[in-house]
Amino acid sequence: MSGLVVIASVSFGVCLAAYLALSLLLLHRLPRTRPAQLLAGAAMASAVWSGLYLLSFHYQPVVPAFAGELAETLRGAGWLAFMAHIIGVHRRSGWPRALRYSVVLVVACALGAALLDVAANPERPLAAGVGKAFVYASFPVILVGLLLIEQLYRGLASAQRWAMKHICLGLGLIFVFDLYLYADALLFGAIDPQLWLARGMVNAIAVPLIAVTVARNRNWDTDVFVSRHVAFHSTTLLLAGLYLIVMAAGGYYIRDFGGSWGGFFQILFMVVAIVLLALLVVSSDVRARLRVFLSKHFFSNKYDYRDEWLALIRRLSDDQDGLAPPERAVQAVAPIFDSPGGAVWLRRDDAIYQLAGSWGMAVPADADLHHADPLVRFMDDKHWVVELPEYDAHPERYPGVSLPRWFGSLHRPWVIIPLPHGEHLLGLMVLQHANVAQEITWEDRDLLKTLGHQVAIYLSQYENARALSEARQFEAFNRLTAFLMHDLKNLIAQQSLVVKNAETHKDNPEFVDDAMMTIGNSVKRMEHLLEQLQRGGEAGEVERLDLVEAVEGVWQRCGQYPPRPEVRSELDEAWVEVDRRGVAMVMSHIVRNAQEAAGPQGHVEIAISGAEAASVQLDVVDDGPGMDASFIRERLFKPFDSTKATKGMGIGAHQAREFVRSAGGSVAVMSTVGEGTRFRITLPLSIRGSALEATRADGVDNR
Repeated sequence: MSGLVVIASVSFGVCLAAYLALSLLLLHRLPRTRPAQLLAGAAMASAVWSGLYLLSFHYQPVVPAFAGELAETLRGAGWLAFMAHIIGVHRRSGWPRALRYSVVLVVACALGAALLDVAANPERPLAAGVGKAFVYASFPVILVGLLLIEQLYRGLASAQRWAMKHICLGLGLIFVFDLYLYADALLFGAIDPQLWLARGMVNAIAVPLIAVTVARNRNWDTDVFVSRHVAFHSTTLLLAGLYLIVMAAGGYYIRDFGGSWGGFFQILFMVVAIVLLALLVVSSDVRARLRVFLSKHFFSNKYDYRDEWLALIRRLSDDQDGLAPPERAVQAVAPIFDSPGGAVWLRRDDAIYQLAGSWGMAVPADADLHHADPLVRFMDDKHWVVELPEYDAHPERYPGVSLPRWFGSLHRPWVIIPLPHGEHLLGLMVLQHANVAQEITWEDRDLLKTLGHQVAIYLSQYENARALSEARQFEAFNRLTAFLMHDLKNLIAQQSLVVKNAETHKDNPEFVDDAMMTIGNSVKRMEHLLEQLQRGGEAGEVERLDLVEAVEGVWQRCGQYPPRPEVRSELDEAWVEVDRRGVAMVMSHIVRNAQEAAGPQGHVEIAISGAEAASVQLDVVDDGPGMDASFIRERLFKPFDSTKATKGMGIGAHQAREFVRSAGGSVAVMSTVGEGTRFRITLPLSIRGSALEATRADGVDNR
């Protein structure tokens, strides 16, 4: 066999294998859409065309030139029909009439030229090349093909070009090479043998580009199931055949150019090649990788990941089932794989993974995992899905993994799913084996990993919410403690004042009476604090009281300290509905702050006035140093921020504002540095207010 025959065999053999693989792929899918059918027809015509040329180089008299010209015409017609249909689909108007007539015309010209060639020389074999008339007739087919490629690509939207650009590039390669081949033949009067032999390989290069387009155009797929085993074995045979063709070409090259040792090295080379092929065929790892490659790139996915993800989110967000979040996580994942149940372990501290919940699966009470356990360390490092049947059969695939003793008491465990969150392992999920035996594929593992990441985010939010709830409980307790300490500080201040003056005025009856009144008031306030502790810091009982009368009580208590406040009221009474003790505490705090700001020689005034919208205003005014706007905005009501150093806790103003807001009122502060401060409290009047009672007292009946 000559070197040219070897090159031709390799070139058109590769082309035949490529288009046959593409044809088998499309035929296995049994496409029902018109684009897939036209594409399959064009691929099959290309396979027949390359097969005839391959046969002609080995059996020249058997294949006449007319057969090759006819196959090439059908091949070109197939690609033209496919592109014309795609153009019509994207234009949503079917085939344009001019386009349809152009395709039919150029195909008819090519067939006519083939008939003229066979009439001129009926005995000419295909290996000698095509006839001159067919060369001329091929130019219209090529030009129409290039025109269709250009129209197809330009007519696509930018989003559609991503899916179609590869097939445009592949078909453009085929037609441009044919244009160069036949133009060279017309220029020099004969077909260049080197270009003719390279033609098969050039056509084969376009197949991967076409396959990419097929993979990106899911609307060409069908719902008909295709056996992956059939495609696997077909592809294996095709690859084995391609391998043998390449090895045969290498063997012939060694024989022809190896001199006297050529035959020896040819035999040795072929034996080594066959042994290597056998090793590849029987290698389970190679076959597994090939199986995954075919499944990923030539078949539709087993799962619709969008639907699975949406279903998972829907089940995780459904809180009507009464399940705790860890149990709901298992209940959301298990049905996807027909698993009847499972359990979740979560990291509670840096060392222990505790059972957080189970659904449909009995788990021992002491089923805890330590971070140093081999299983936890393996999954923290690898983030692999552990298939327990595979682990039992091939433990070497999971190096260093050993299951805890209590794992044997679980009922039919199937897989262990890692729940990674960031760089750390948040937990593990164990699913029971489905009632129907099934083998885990690479798609199952990918989906399990994806679900593990999503569930880890969900459970991490649950853990954070739980920790935040506990922190809020402690915060509420600390806030209550701070408020109580603030009240106790005021009581202690009163008691300290009594003790301080007792030695000097203990023989004064008026002092004794005043001290007893102060002590009695302190006892009442401490009883109120105890009641507040028993209620857990909740507000006291709301009652209807006269704010004017309440201000009188505050004036009497705070009047013991200089400067003595002045009271001015525009109203005889102002009935509001608040907690009596709470409002007294708030007003006492504001008045005492005003007294401290004004100093012993200053001036403090308490004013009560009516306001719009059935409300009453209580103003506490002092002539102290005042506050700037920044201090009022940023620090005045900020808890635990005090200007009194160790004498204050910084929660009085915050406590006053929160109490007034809880009563439906508002607090406003107006202050000017160097002039003083006005602290205004606005409270809504009771609907059973004094105006209505006064009207009834006058005998006026509005009914």
